[in-house]
Amino acid sequence: MRTGPLFFALIIILSLFLFGCQQEPVSIESITLSHDIAEDFAPVDPTDEFDAGTSIVYISIMVINMTPEDKLTVTWNYLETGEELNTTDFSTDETGSGYIGFNIKVDQGFPSGDYNVRIYLNDELYETVGFLVK
Repeated sequence: MRTGPLFFALIIILSLFLFGCQQEPVSIESITLSHDIAEDFAPVDPTDEFDAGTSIVYISIMVINMTPEDKLTVTWNYLETGEELNTTDFSTDETGSGYIGFNIKVDQGFPSGDYNVRIYLNDELYETVGFLVK
C-alpha cells in the first residue's frame, strides 16, 4: 500500500486549512465620545463638546478581533494644566469584537477648557481624541 503521496496531500490540505483560518489582528473600527453609553457600551448622544459642570464623560471604542493577548489603554488629560487625570487598561479573557466603554467622573464637574483622550492599542498610541468643556 502506497500512502506517501496521499499523506503529503493531506498535510498540504491541513496546512492550508489551518493557515486560512487564522484570525485577523486586532483593530479599532471607531472611537466616539458621548454623554452616555448603552448596555452594550455603544455611544449614546455622541459629542465632542460638553457643558461646564458636566460630571462624567464617556468614550466608546469599537474593537475588532481582540484577543486575551491584546490590551487597550485610555489616558484622559486636561490640556489647560497638562495634568493626566486618569489611565485605565482593558484586556479580555475571550476573543471577540464589540464596543468597550470607558468613562471619567469628576464629582465637582469638569472645569472649562480643552481635554484629550489618548487611546493606546498594545502599548502603542493609536489615536488622540480631543474634546471641549465650555
